[in-house]
Amino acid sequence: MTGDNGADSKERLRLYLGTACGKSTATFGVLLRALSSGKNVTMVFFDKMEGNSSEGPGLRLLAESKQSGFGKLNLNYTGVNRIGSGPGGSFRLYSSPNGILPEDKDAAREGLGYIGQGLERGDDIVIGDELLDVARVGLVDWDEVKNIFKLRKDPTVLILTGRRAPDWLMKEATTISTTTQLKHHGRAIEGLDC
Repeated sequence: MTGDNGADSKERLRLYLGTACGKSTATFGVLLRALSSGKNVTMVFFDKMEGNSSEGPGLRLLAESKQSGFGKLNLNYTGVNRIGSGPGGSFRLYSSPNGILPEDKDAAREGLGYIGQGLERGDDIVIGDELLDVARVGLVDWDEVKNIFKLRKDPTVLILTGRRAPDWLMKEATTISTTTQLKHHGRAIEGLDC
């Protein structure tokens, strides 16, 4: 693969950052392209469960596909469920009172284990959806994250999403994209929004 300057380019670590919608949606596009090209993908959700996300049933169908030439999707939900579990069914923020539950740390470590399994298998793409935010608020320690990331070997591409990333990770990233919210209609719409 060659970059704009004609030199060899090697994608290793991609970050989708920002406070607006679109980070997870970007990973779904990459996931679909990869699977359609026969690549193997691990997807780990750190803040959603299959039953409360619009994409859950579709991703399950992709994970169960046995079509010839189609890649394999290893799909994992950790149980760090923030969507619909806050007051009145809102998004449970880690900074709110009782925002971090004791079981959240165990679930986050479990998710980190799924990331490690995908890296050890040598999957083409390993995605940690909202892993950056889970680590940022202390559900897993950054040192644990660094140790798991050491398992990545070429040509595996690691993709992470979250609001922001620490400086050391920004320096290691080979691609960084951000979402910027210029306007929002209000609350998320099932089947359309994050």
